[in-house]
Amino acid sequence: MIKNIFLVVILQIALLHTNAQDKGFKPVDDITGLKNKLNELTANSQTIQSDFVQEKHLSFLSENIISKGKFAFKNPNLLRWEYAEPINYIIVFNNKNILISDDGKISSFDTQSNKMFSEINNMMVGTIQGSLFNDSERFSVKYYESDKQYLLDLEPKMAEMKSMLKTIKIFIDKTDNSVASIKMIESSDDYTKIDFINRKLNQPIIDDNFRLK
Repeated sequence: MIKNIFLVVILQIALLHTNAQDKGFKPVDDITGLKNKLNELTANSQTIQSDFVQEKHLSFLSENIISKGKFAFKNPNLLRWEYAEPINYIIVFNNKNILISDDGKISSFDTQSNKMFSEINNMMVGTIQGSLFNDSERFSVKYYESDKQYLLDLEPKMAEMKSMLKTIKIFIDKTDNSVASIKMIESSDDYTKIDFINRKLNQPIIDDNFRLK
């Protein structure tokens, strides 16, 4: 049951698998400099808001599933994903709880009482902040760059996560060092890609946005 819930959350939230380098990207020369930039951004990012477009590829479907909605993050660990198209669906990470609203029906899960839920929370916060590269115990990281973006290619080390995810690709905009898009590639080679659009940094967000009633 817990594993099924984990998969549902990953599929709803998440981010083409290849061992080759992504086209247009080359290895970063100054990895330490890049890490310093990202750590500075993480330290200074109090809130992040954006629209998003999610593309879900499933091998058994002829067309990808496109979803749209709004995203909000408030430091240190408040997240809200609100899907508006094609269905209304909300996922909130509120400190110790994961809240899900599906067609008005609200479910709540305690992250502290279950290690897997805690992993979900930590992974999503780290992914959005671009700080997941610091987690050397759980991920091995390769660093690439193009003219306009950095790419962090994270491969899970933990067996439980490796059974579900092959890699997480985090694309970072060089203009402001914010996360522009995410790809999560599952063990089946299905993937989810999320593009963050109209990003706003450090604009006020009230805490009520991270509660569901």
